[in-house]
Amino acid sequence: MQQTFTVGAGPKIVIAHINGDLSVSVIDEQVIKVDADGRMEQPSQEGDTLMLIDCDGDLELQVPADTTLSVQDLNGDASIQGVQRVELENVGSDLDLRDIGEVVEISNVGADLSVERVPGLRVQRGIGGDASLKSVELVEIEAVGGDLTVKHAGSVLVGAVGGDLSANELAASLRCGEVGGDCDVRGGADTEVILGNVGGDLEVVSAARMQVGNVGSDCQARDVRGAIELGYAGGDASFQSVGSNLEVGSIGGDTALKGVEGNIDVGAVGGDLLLQSAFPAGSHARINIGGDAKVTLPDTPNLSIRAAVGGDVSGSSVSASGAGNLLNLVYGEGAARLELNVGGDLSLRGPGSPRTANSSNASWGDFEREMSELGREMGKLGQELGREMSKLGQELARDIGAAGMAHGHRWTEEVTRKIEEQARRAERQVDEWARRMERQSRHAEERAARLNIRINGREWRMDPERLDRITEQARRAAAEGVAGAFEAVERAMRNFGVPVSPDPSKPPKPPKPPKPPKPYAQEQATFSSEAVSEESVTPAATDDIIDKAIDGESSKQEETAAPFDTPAAQPEQEREAILRMIAEGRISPEEGDLLLES
Repeated sequence: MQQTFTVGAGPKIVIAHINGDLSVSVIDEQVIKVDADGRMEQPSQEGDTLMLIDCDGDLELQVPADTTLSVQDLNGDASIQGVQRVELENVGSDLDLRDIGEVVEISNVGADLSVERVPGLRVQRGIGGDASLKSVELVEIEAVGGDLTVKHAGSVLVGAVGGDLSANELAASLRCGEVGGDCDVRGGADTEVILGNVGGDLEVVSAARMQVGNVGSDCQARDVRGAIELGYAGGDASFQSVGSNLEVGSIGGDTALKGVEGNIDVGAVGGDLLLQSAFPAGSHARINIGGDAKVTLPDTPNLSIRAAVGGDVSGSSVSASGAGNLLNLVYGEGAARLELNVGGDLSLRGPGSPRTANSSNASWGDFEREMSELGREMGKLGQELGREMSKLGQELARDIGAAGMAHGHRWTEEVTRKIEEQARRAERQVDEWARRMERQSRHAEERAARLNIRINGREWRMDPERLDRITEQARRAAAEGVAGAFEAVERAMRNFGVPVSPDPSKPPKPPKPPKPPKPYAQEQATFSSEAVSEESVTPAATDDIIDKAIDGESSKQEETAAPFDTPAAQPEQEREAILRMIAEGRISPEEGDLLLES
């Protein structure tokens, strides 16, 4: 049956109960041409509105470009092109839309959906198959049963995707509650990426910021201008060129971090770590690593490093072997902080050498516990973030499904507000955790600065102020002619695992050729697993040497000392220097005993 109906400007066609396929195209006339394949009730026209009801077969229409279509209960496929406005409810098979003038509103598509060059798309009750969207400014979908592909879009809002999600050339945002498969996002400098949970791999390239609950497999992100928050990644992870903070609960596999400009907090890395960063002043990085760690430092590093290392340590002017090393290094002024708990080996790469360096077993257990606490807290954070983002997905799907088509822009604003509120709630949890970890880190540094030194059954408790005072007194004594005073204190401090700045009062003596430099005078720090030696002095010998120092015999020995002391004579000179500082009241007898015992 073929019929033609004359209409005026802006006609409307109401179509219901079509058992076959529907095809709609545009003609350059103010008429509607109807071609029905099979039995159909007589069309009814009231003014510029035409009603087509109960067609047993296929239906083909040719309409003006300013037509509005309202379609209900279509069992077959639908192809609609070039009209002004489309509303569809219950499309049983595939749906193809092209060049629609206004926002398209759909409720329930049984199979695949393909949309191109449409200003907006709202879908309630989901899409049973795959969805392919191209050049759609606004996308709001309750659920996609299969894969979702989006290219050249503005804002994308999706409750759940059962398969893979691919979004390319996104301008504004991607918000999705659940992705069952892989997720690939290519955005821009202003694109926000908020995802609840991703069952497979996640890759994000170019975004303003990124917030993700959980990723079941690998996670990659690069060129993210702002912060990244991730609860959990089950596989490997790679983050490159991140303009702000990076906060991750835990990562199951290997991890590569390159070019992170802000703070780095990673609760646990199950595999190996590759870290390369500029470490900007005032920033911190805290990471637990189950395997090996390789850290590439900038050309002129300005940071302090504290690391508990279960294996070997290697790097420029740094080495240590054996389990249980607590490593303390300061490069430049130490303006940034790097804290690592490494189960395997630690490799430090870069041209710079630490200004101060020491390694010992002291306080290793405390630091390891602190870093383990970091891992537990970050793990909790990851779980909380995952739960919050899962709630986001559930609420998103529910709100999209509950909204009627007539709500329009007001409904969109309400859903967006809820998403932002959920994201802010998760972000507040992250911030609270960060403040708690910062307080714990400060307390840990204070505890680490206090040394409990035990030698030959005796124990000394030393705080930073006391150590600084002893070192300063040694410098003054050396400047006033007490030979070996600074060297004695420097050697003792090194045995305790405390870094000491070089004595500025005099340049280091050059070694006497062909003898190599003495081990204690080397600027390179070579660490051993023993923190303190067991050498001691008897009380009787101590009293005898004090008497000699008071009588001036020590001064006489200093005046006759050779320009280059032999290794055998050096310990005796340092011992006499310590005793003289005791006699002159520069240090207490207790402090002198500690230096002598070391």
